[in-house]
Amino acid sequence: MYIRISALLVLALALAVPMAQAGRKDKGPKNQTPPTANPAVSEDKAPEDAGPKAPKLFPDGLPVAHQQLPEGVASLSAQSCNGCHYEIHDTWAQSGHRSARTGEPFATALAATGNSPLCTSCHTPLLNQQQQLVREYTGGPLGEALTDPNESWDATLSAEGVTCAACHVRDEVVIGSRPASGAPHPVAVSEELGESSFCASCHQLTWEGAEQPLYNTYGEWAESNYAAAGVQCQDCHMPPRSGLVTAGSFASHRDHGFDAAQGRALTLLLDVPPSGVVRGEALSGTLTVMNTGAGHAFPTGSPFSSAVLQIAVVDAEGKDSGEPWESVLERPTSMEPPYESMGEDTTLKPGETRVLPFTLTPSQKSEGGRGAIEVRVLRQSPTGERTVSQVQRIPLAVN
Repeated sequence: MYIRISALLVLALALAVPMAQAGRKDKGPKNQTPPTANPAVSEDKAPEDAGPKAPKLFPDGLPVAHQQLPEGVASLSAQSCNGCHYEIHDTWAQSGHRSARTGEPFATALAATGNSPLCTSCHTPLLNQQQQLVREYTGGPLGEALTDPNESWDATLSAEGVTCAACHVRDEVVIGSRPASGAPHPVAVSEELGESSFCASCHQLTWEGAEQPLYNTYGEWAESNYAAAGVQCQDCHMPPRSGLVTAGSFASHRDHGFDAAQGRALTLLLDVPPSGVVRGEALSGTLTVMNTGAGHAFPTGSPFSSAVLQIAVVDAEGKDSGEPWESVLERPTSMEPPYESMGEDTTLKPGETRVLPFTLTPSQKSEGGRGAIEVRVLRQSPTGERTVSQVQRIPLAVN
């Protein structure tokens, strides 16, 4: 019997990938109990007479057991689904799920863990996608492992990361959120597909004996007003859209781009003197930042990544004038098991408002004239690389 793990990593940005004791049947993350709330009414809730019911989708953890082809399906590859479900396929093809195995962030994380097979169990969740099967871990959860070749390994399927079959094929049946009596393949209906607890299989992970979850996106949601109101993860990250469910069938379906645009999470309000700024003189004000759009903390997921709030004066030439002011939103965590807290958690909880005073001094050497003050949100990787994800620009005079 080969080893499975009971949770996926949330993203490939982590530099370490933990697991509980090898070989045990995990009881699930500490926070993986759905909150007591009235579930949201959505298209994913099938009527009682909707036909065959699907089995539990992750009953034994990850990777999911070897899957046989459902009758009428040419291949487990997403390319096979593309013929009929091409609009859904095309949005998935641009998503983070599609690049979960081949993206550069995952390659960096995989190398940092010594090419641990645990990582591939997360980013290629079907047993059919595993090139090697783990018999025993010999050097700890991230150490060396005794493996055997997987005779059912499919190289093409492996490259597809979190592919269609990872969520939609079980026991030679295609799993959907509603019945499809005219489909060319057997279909079973699963309410799990529309529930946040389904996402917890990938986005919640607690190390054995740890004081805090390593990945806590589901736990953050479960404690929020979003959960109390019955707003599921899918309602934001897979919103309904009208389009082709199958070739020739136009209806509402879930978006499979799994949008996680940071620009919709935060509201940024800047309070500065209306007279503008004077080069060489300190400028003071306040930044009010609110998590108004995320049903979990901001940022969430890997504690080894963070977000940076940045305020800068931009001169008439469009260049930063002086050093910008910065505040980091992070959950400092040790890089080794059991991944203990290393400092204050400054992430923004769902609905939280924080007022941050700031002071910065524009350079005397910068160009005067019509400039601006910019509020930026930067994504910061575990290696310190930064990318701009949100900018708010307010024109003002640079004197």
